[in-house]
Amino acid sequence: MEVVLNINDLNYLDIFENITLSIEKGTIVIISGPNKCGKTTLCRILDRKVIGNYNINLKGKDIKEYQLEEYDHLIQVIYPNNSNWIENTPLEEIERITCSKEKKDFIVKKLDTLKISDKLISKLSTLEIIFLQILKASLKSDEIVIIDNMDQYLNKKDLDIVYDLIEIIKSKFKLSFIITTTSLENALKANKLYVIKEGKIILHGEPLTVLQNDNILNKAGLNVPFMIDLSVKLRDYELIKNVELDKERLIETLWN
Repeated sequence: MEVVLNINDLNYLDIFENITLSIEKGTIVIISGPNKCGKTTLCRILDRKVIGNYNINLKGKDIKEYQLEEYDHLIQVIYPNNSNWIENTPLEEIERITCSKEKKDFIVKKLDTLKISDKLISKLSTLEIIFLQILKASLKSDEIVIIDNMDQYLNKKDLDIVYDLIEIIKSKFKLSFIITTTSLENALKANKLYVIKEGKIILHGEPLTVLQNDNILNKAGLNVPFMIDLSVKLRDYELIKNVELDKERLIETLWN
């Protein structure tokens, strides 16, 4: 699979030490860690708001070499708590963006499906604002959309809805999504999971594999989702052979 972003041995002040990660095209990558582990700083570095001598390559080219407009068409960063909108509607916001007709038509239909097209943006809920931010960023970017800490603003039900939208957009346009979070509840919706603690990547890989390292995750201040935590413990006690995510199947396995 094509790698669109490479971060190689990133060091920054006392926040990061030799951070290395890669983002493949059309994937969802979750970067998790406790508060103040550097997640937002990483977003700001990729947003080119924190300037430094980094070895970061986007589509084979150092990110410092891109002109601003060209870079904006490759990476969009969403900070859910930082949205300044003029008094207009989501449809008006979307219509002003230049992109392919196919992409714009798809996003406009999503606005209609979400029933927010003609609302005043000032009247939107937090969930609806984040919907709009994702749709707008997905129109502007041809490669990567980064979302910083949206779990701090949404409940579990709303997060499930947002991840469903992200999956649809990812599959439709082969966009990559980088999502930072303090929670592991939605980690299984990612293609790859990175866990950061004290400026270092302590775990990375396929989410289900990473989540089975409950001792390491707990020491990092992160809670393993209940079903995975329970399954791992039952497996360690040899009550089941494999990690089971479905509650009904787990009960059936135990009874048998």
